[in-house]
Amino acid sequence: MLVISRKQEESIIIEPENGGDPIEIKIISIDNQVKVGISAPRGCKIWRNELYRTIELNRSAAAAPAAGSLRRLLGKDSEEKKDG
Repeated sequence: MLVISRKQEESIIIEPENGGDPIEIKIISIDNQVKVGISAPRGCKIWRNELYRTIELNRSAAAAPAAGSLRRLLGKDSEEKKDG
């Protein structure tokens, strides 16, 4: 993890490897909380960490039954039972 100190109104720039538009993260204010502003290209998804983790768990849960259904559709489950 990179840790960078910034003062109010200072920012950091993240340059994507693929040469896309840079992302700017700016410190808006520092009070009881730090307020951060993010300028990113349209279509770039930005999530709070706790929401992103929930989305990832939901994606994993949704993919798990689909993988089993795909194995059944391809006949993989019946082959494993024959061999076992």
